[in-house]
Amino acid sequence: MYYPLNDMPAQARTTTLNEELGQIKYIFSDKTGTLTQNIMYFSKCSINGKSYGDVYDMSGQRIEINENTEKVDFSYNQLADPKFAFYDHSLVEAVKLSDVPTHRFFWLLSLCHTVMPEEKKEGNLVYQVQSPDEGSLVTAARNFGFVFQARTPETITVVEMGETKIYKLLTILDFNNVRK
Repeated sequence: MYYPLNDMPAQARTTTLNEELGQIKYIFSDKTGTLTQNIMYFSKCSINGKSYGDVYDMSGQRIEINENTEKVDFSYNQLADPKFAFYDHSLVEAVKLSDVPTHRFFWLLSLCHTVMPEEKKEGNLVYQVQSPDEGSLVTAARNFGFVFQARTPETITVVEMGETKIYKLLTILDFNNVRK
């Protein structure tokens, strides 16, 4: 075994290990992200039968998203995460037009999770998440105007399109492999 980036070969640091080298008993696969970067991005969704996330040109042809593709401008939302990128402008237009199914979709994303918010500095909201899946969904809701802001044992506070609302917490369904 050899790691070329650091010019480092493998070294056996014990003599009892030599007889076991090369004998494979088990093969493990990494599905938890402990050995790899487990990063999730909100890139597409389907709301009330309409698909969002793909970008089309004037002739109706789907465009491949790259670094030159125009991102959605979330400057209307002062609580938006500046690192969040989304490219389908029709979804933000549906939110701005107060489309009921779209608002309900993001409302549910902002409420149904186990995320813990932390305000590092004034206006700098950071989410502590159990899984990257959950973090990407709550961050998407945040950028589209449904900002999960606080949690107590009894309530959840969400800023919905600029209006702060407090909801009674009924129960918590932990985010795990079964619920995923």
